[in-house]
Amino acid sequence: MDYEAFRIAWTEALRASRLPLIGLHASETLDTRRLDRSYVIFVEPFGGQDAPPFHVTATLSWAWHTTNTVRGTTHDGDVLSEMLGRDQSEDLVTEPPHVRVDIKLSASAPYDKPLPMPSKAAWKAWIHETLERLDRIEPLLPGEVSRENRAGMLEVLAWQESPKARVVCDRNGDLSLESVKIAAGQLIELPRLLDVSDEPDPGPETQLTELFARVRASLMAWMQAVDHLRPR
Repeated sequence: MDYEAFRIAWTEALRASRLPLIGLHASETLDTRRLDRSYVIFVEPFGGQDAPPFHVTATLSWAWHTTNTVRGTTHDGDVLSEMLGRDQSEDLVTEPPHVRVDIKLSASAPYDKPLPMPSKAAWKAWIHETLERLDRIEPLLPGEVSRENRAGMLEVLAWQESPKARVVCDRNGDLSLESVKIAAGQLIELPRLLDVSDEPDPGPETQLTELFARVRASLMAWMQAVDHLRPR
């Protein structure tokens, strides 16, 4: 699978999720030295904003490395032969390539207008609801977050960081809340280019559809949980 085919599958999964896109289109860049590509989009909760004065968004991004470009246009056996020589690569079995998708849920105060710091009770209620919902009720991660590969090594397939807050300090030493966020990520497996006799790998379409469904549900849960941090 090449870059264009993956981008089409990504766009179709995004459209099916009905998540509103911020801006007219995605941001795509090309590293002219290494020929890696990067892709970033910003989306809003389905149904619109409902946590004033916070503005809630999700950032989704991924990088397409040159090795994926090569493996998307050349059979894996030929790639191994070029890298290791035909004799050393003859009995080797390759793993499917992957794309790392990074996800960040954010809730920001109005620009240049940080909010009063919430109370300790408000912070406690917010973190409890956020983790409970994103871990159990509307999980941001797939069910399988790690596995053991053929070599017996642990592979991390998805991860989620702890929620973080951005706080600013004014000239009087008073603290104000600027934003909160939580970051996560997932590996999306890509099909290999194999010999005709081999069974083809599944495409990424199902993985992408499930990813966007989780983002849509988690973004709504995130927006509802941030209500605990609103000024009273």
